[in-house]
Amino acid sequence: MRQQIPKEIDPFRFANNGRQLEGELNLADMSRLSESLFDNSGVVKVSMQFDVDQTGTPNLHGRFETTLLLTCERCMQALEFPVTIDTWLGLVRHEKLAESLAEQYEPWVIEDTDLVDPATVVEDELILALPLVPKHDFDCLPEEAWFAGDKEVEEKPEDKPESPFAVLSALKSKK
Repeated sequence: MRQQIPKEIDPFRFANNGRQLEGELNLADMSRLSESLFDNSGVVKVSMQFDVDQTGTPNLHGRFETTLLLTCERCMQALEFPVTIDTWLGLVRHEKLAESLAEQYEPWVIEDTDLVDPATVVEDELILALPLVPKHDFDCLPEEAWFAGDKEVEEKPEDKPESPFAVLSALKSKK
């Protein structure tokens, strides 16, 4: 069932009711992520399945798909970076409860509020998926850019300047 992703949800209520959200979010609306992008046009396909497992842990299984345009650190041009994220988040109300989550879950700490924007979770997951140093898989720079400064020149023995101590040696031998 395709629907618009709401701006605010109660994830615990969604988990207790077994709700599912599917839709798209604009990358341009994600201000923190946009700082790392070459261009923030495009959308994220979002699928969120809320549930409660056998141990009573409310959780979210999320799948987020998009192609991000990053800046290649070598050539400073656009780099297409396809992203598909499958995540399992355990919903907890306090940081201390995050330690008691099953190993399969990453914690989603929801403190002091009943309603949250699901787009923030999507944005957080996309930020975590960004490469540390984005760069093309191929040599994107021209060959001359790989060399710094002048090429090494082999010195011929006759090209070497005379040592300043050679003058002193010549004075000493004149005695």
